[in-house]
Amino acid sequence: MADKPSQHFQPDTAATPKPHTLRSIGLWGTTLLLTPPIATIAGAAALVGDKTGRVWWSASRAWARGILAAAGMSELIIKGDEVLYGGDPMIVMSNHESHLDPPALILSSDRPIGFLTKQELKWIPIFGWALEATGHMFIDRKNKARSHASIDRAAGRIAEGRCVAVFPEGTRSVDGNLLPFKKGGFVLAAKAQVPIVPVGVAGTHTIFPAKNPYVKGQGPIAVVYGLPIATTGFTLETKDVLMAEVHDRMVALRDEARMLVEERL
Repeated sequence: MADKPSQHFQPDTAATPKPHTLRSIGLWGTTLLLTPPIATIAGAAALVGDKTGRVWWSASRAWARGILAAAGMSELIIKGDEVLYGGDPMIVMSNHESHLDPPALILSSDRPIGFLTKQELKWIPIFGWALEATGHMFIDRKNKARSHASIDRAAGRIAEGRCVAVFPEGTRSVDGNLLPFKKGGFVLAAKAQVPIVPVGVAGTHTIFPAKNPYVKGQGPIAVVYGLPIATTGFTLETKDVLMAEVHDRMVALRDEARMLVEERL
């Protein structure tokens, strides 16, 4: 499932703009200032019974908007998000090129999305507590038994009607090409037997590349949702077929998102 570089994507080269030091400071400062109070509001709202996310998801989106604006996002282009609003349980799977991808997904959706995320985030003061309180799910990638248990719990929550987001690459891509998919998200899909909605995100890498502490650009970000892929009948033995289909659809959606970004530029 090798990913061919898109003709619309320019990876970091010697000609890449120099780091924007002041905006980088602004981004990290905004993150430090916004995260504790908004996490507290979101977590407290969830604990007192805000099951629909009227308060905690609105707070999450306010946090995402602040982070993206501080980073240099000029516009968020959203396409195809109507697939989220039928109320059906689903798994959203997106490419991953930047720390800005989760905020972009959060801001793009009026429907609350729970993220399947790494266990390490659970131990960040206030933030980790808020993630757990609002229904996000942690996976221990270093412990196979705990990882399977986390996936089983996530499958149960999804079956109850949740929308859950997974980055199947497992980490951020440095050059913009899709990394080999991890199997956890597809094991989850096979167990939950709910549709996978592939997503392509573009523009985040230009602003804040992976494995880089500095903001390096500014401009629009695009999030393009694809049509759901049915998982009925897929098993743990046949998940590789499902992985290949999601991969191909995600590449196409990512390239479409890049074209939307280029049109704005």
